[in-house]
Amino acid sequence: MLPYYRPLRARTAVRGLEAVVDAGSEPVRDVAEASFGETTLLEAVIGNDDRVRLADALTRTNPWRQICALRIRAATGTRYVGTGWFIGPRVLATAGHCVYLQKERGWAASIDVIPGKGGATEPYGRLTATRFASVDGWVEDASRDFDYGVIFLDDPQLGASVGNWEVEAPLDGEVAAVTARISGYPADRDRAEFQYYHERSLQSATASRLLYDIDTFGGQSGSPIWRQLGTGPPVAIGIHTTGGLTGNSGTRITESVLENLVRWNEAP
Repeated sequence: MLPYYRPLRARTAVRGLEAVVDAGSEPVRDVAEASFGETTLLEAVIGNDDRVRLADALTRTNPWRQICALRIRAATGTRYVGTGWFIGPRVLATAGHCVYLQKERGWAASIDVIPGKGGATEPYGRLTATRFASVDGWVEDASRDFDYGVIFLDDPQLGASVGNWEVEAPLDGEVAAVTARISGYPADRDRAEFQYYHERSLQSATASRLLYDIDTFGGQSGSPIWRQLGTGPPVAIGIHTTGGLTGNSGTRITESVLENLVRWNEAP
């Protein structure tokens, strides 16, 4: 999928990482902190870190430009980073905890959406969203099995210019050992200013989750999990949400999740 990505042949011991903070700057805060508290063990690089930074030229091509850096302002005023991706001109899919922050008075006050961000370069500009949606399983119960939601944009022009992902709800047999791919904006690399990519085979799947040892870090919450068959287009099958020392995981796009995404995408 990414021509210059070369996975390492072997994996060494598990390790965690901390976001790098430049002297004199504000810390880059993972939005998962606003729902789960301490995030040190929530997302991890599993063994060797072989994530690859997206080349600048790719930020203006699909599907990479459809993946957006999120700058999230909580109701308390605290600012966080996350990732989202277009499913329609006005709608982005993301993690539920990017839009409804359990420990920060609920719904985000606003989220800046920045497609294809590469450092200070924002080739498509940014829009600020103030309308969001999720499901009761996340909002009321804070269940990770329902950790997904959407961001609504008032202006469809930005989404129309970058395009959107295909999304599907694969059957159990269709996700077994599939090569899964994730790209998003990790806080431990370049202050969540650049996309980083990684791919590995899925380890397993439950009725509601996809489990993998793809390297991720805070800030990548909400990234698309996708597969690509042959020369076909990339197709999103999950939403990256969290993980731990032995693996990371995301919300599986099931028929019910897909129905909600379609309903939100068709909302006025």
